[in-house]
Amino acid sequence: MPTPHAESSTEALSPAIRELLSIFEGELATVQFPNVSAKILSQLATQVSTETHRAEALRQQLDAAQATLAEAQAKLVRTAELGLAYARVFAADDPELLQRLAEIHVGAGDASPGRRRKLEVAAPEGAIRLPAKRGRKPKQHPTGADIDATGT
Repeated sequence: MPTPHAESSTEALSPAIRELLSIFEGELATVQFPNVSAKILSQLATQVSTETHRAEALRQQLDAAQATLAEAQAKLVRTAELGLAYARVFAADDPELLQRLAEIHVGAGDASPGRRRKLEVAAPEGAIRLPAKRGRKPKQHPTGADIDATGT
C-alpha cells in the first residue's frame, strides 16, 4: 500500500513507476538491493513530484510573462503607428523626411513583408483588387420571350 507521501507524487510518475513503488512498499518493503530500496525509490519519486510542481509553476509564470510581453508589444505598435501618422503630417513640407517615413511600416505588416510584396506584384499599378465572389451562380433561365414579369 503506497504511503501518503508517495500518493502526492503519483501524478508526476508513470504507471510503471507507481506499480514498482507499490511493490517495493508492499511485498519488498524489507528487502534492500544495492542503491535500491523502498525508501530510496520513495525519496526519488518525491523529488520528481517536487520538481514537476516547480516546473509547472515556472511554466505558469512564463505564460503570464509572455501575455504581458504581447500586450506591451501591441501597445508599442499602436503608439508607433500613431506616432508615424503624426510624423507624416508634420513632415508634409519636408520631402526628405517624408520619404524616410514612407519607408517605415509598423504593425501587422511587419510580420510578413514578403506577402505584401507578392500582393503588390500581383496587382498592376493603380489597379483595385476586388474580393472573389462567393456563393452560387444565379440560375440561368432559358432565353426567350416566354418569361413574363413573374419570372415563370
